[in-house]
Amino acid sequence: MKSIPVLLTTMALMLSTQISSANTDPDRLAKGCVELLQIYNKHEDQRLAASLTTSLSEATRAGYCRGVIDEYNRHHDCDSPSWYDQAAVIAKQAHEESDTQTTDSLMAKACGG
Repeated sequence: MKSIPVLLTTMALMLSTQISSANTDPDRLAKGCVELLQIYNKHEDQRLAASLTTSLSEATRAGYCRGVIDEYNRHHDCDSPSWYDQAAVIAKQAHEESDTQTTDSLMAKACGG
């Protein structure tokens, strides 16, 4: 039952070491945060079913989002202390297509800036 949070945390830790030097794609980040929120909400609603119905690719995308948020928070003082709230701000941006949107601008918005 705790496999989803453990999997997400493990993925986030693995990815966080690569994120600081990676050229992140804002669309990939936004979609990953959508997955993260869906998995988290599914887990809260249907504890056992969430771990059984989450695919590896969904967990990987969600872990990517969590890893980017965790890594960004390590280097910046954010107004929003909750990774969930930050992911929600980023996921909302997934529906707003903008050529000028960057990962840094997404993270700054999510951080409260």
